[in-house]
This record gives sequence, structure tokens and C-alpha cells, in this order.
Amino acid sequence: MQNLSLVDETFDVNFTHEYILSILISQDGFSFCILDTIQNKAVCLYHQDTFTNKADFQQKKIRSIYAEVDLLELPYKKTILHYSSPDRTTLIPEKLFSDESLSSIYSTIFDSDKNSEILNTYIPSFETYALFGIQHPILSIINEKHPGINIYNDVRLTVKNHQPGKETLFVSIYRKQISIMFVGSSINFYNSYYYEGENDMLYYILGVTKSMNKQPSSVVLNGIVNKHSTIYHNLRQYFEQVSIAENNKNIHYSYLLEKLPDARFINLFNSFS
Repeated sequence: MQNLSLVDETFDVNFTHEYILSILISQDGFSFCILDTIQNKAVCLYHQDTFTNKADFQQKKIRSIYAEVDLLELPYKKTILHYSSPDRTTLIPEKLFSDESLSSIYSTIFDSDKNSEILNTYIPSFETYALFGIQHPILSIINEKHPGINIYNDVRLTVKNHQPGKETLFVSIYRKQISIMFVGSSINFYNSYYYEGENDMLYYILGVTKSMNKQPSSVVLNGIVNKHSTIYHNLRQYFEQVSIAENNKNIHYSYLLEKLPDARFINLFNSFS
């Protein structure tokens, strides 16, 4: 999937002051969805691949998207922005969190990174902070286009629908990375890995459960994955309950959004809860 632009015929430029714009930026791409709050309906979905590890190149791609996509320039009731950086994200329990220690914690875990701004997102249901870095070229264009906007880490969306009392393994699959969270009454494990193929993913997932010395009651997959994926069928040989994350059931969807090829926009839809 390189380009995706789906706009429901009910979208009305005269009523965008009643719409919510939700943006998700990752190394895989730039995506946004628009919710019509009057109908409580997702009426637009856009995605453009920007896969790169180079912030300057990604900034140019994102800037070109803003120049070409008029929908991003319209006035909205609210704009939400989530940033996905699994290889530059760590979780800190609230009781260990302090603004003064953020820089030292981040630089200790990820080495010194002078090219990134260190941000954090609170996950209240687990009394945990997601500490993450966003590279300055990307942050520059975000602040330019959306002055004063809050930037959240997408980890908070992944665990949004966790069922209390259950132990769940959340697996997010990106084009070249996989992030794994083991969640029970708290977030017991979080890490990300680069992979070359399906066998690598299976190796990391099984390795996490072995290191935790426990089996999750369920495994939930999201990202570039569907029920035809090899990793989905391989995991069913090892775990009793394996599922693909489902769209947010609290909103309606344009018929154009009902047959997407995979689960990569689940977090984007969850941002409207």
C-alpha cells in the first residue's frame, strides 16, 4: 500500500468545524482520518508511504503531502496527532517518573540523541508514561502546521481496549519493525525489534512469552497483518486465542472504509474514542 485516499460522499467542506482530524505519523507513513461528529462517522481515510529512517527525507515527504492535500488545510473542530516510534519508545511507571530525569533516562536507553525532542504520553489505566523521541525536522513541520498541538505516543491507543483481568500479548507489526507488549494488571513488558521475515517475528514473540514464563490468555495483532498472514496462522499453533484487532465500535464507518486490506489503521480509528 503506497497511496490511499478515501472520501465519503457525505463529506462537506462547509461543516468541517464539526469534524475531528486525527493524524498518525510513523516511519511507515503519514495517515489521517476524519470523523464527522454529527453522524459519528469516519468519512475520510488517507495514507501515504514515507518509509525512511532519515528525518530530513521524511520531512520533505510530509511537507509535500501538506502542499498537495487540501483537506489538511481546512478548519476542524479538533485535531489529534499521534506519533509512532517503537524503536525510540520506552515505558516508565508513574512512581518513577519526573521531568528532571527524562533526558538522562532517554539518553541512557537510546544513547545520546541530540536530533530529537523528548516527549511523553501518560497512560492513566496503567499509571505509566510512554517516553519517546521525535526528530526535530518532523517536529518542526508539525508545529508549523498545527501550532500548540499535543503530540501523543500511539502506545496508549494499542492498549486502549485491554480487558481488565486478562493477560494479553499485543503485537504491532510495521513494515520493518515489530513491537510487543505483555499486558495484565500492568504493562509487564514492552520492546521493539527489527525483523527480516515471518520467522523473525515468530522468534521474537515466542521469546517474549518464554522470558515472561507465562502464557497470555490471548494474542492481539494490529498493523500490517490480516487473517491471511502467515504470522497469524503460525501463532495459532502456539496460542489458544489469536485475533486481529478490531475497529473502534463506538463510531460508524463509511462503506469505503469497511474493506481495508489489513489492520494498520486500527490505532487511528481508536483515537476517536
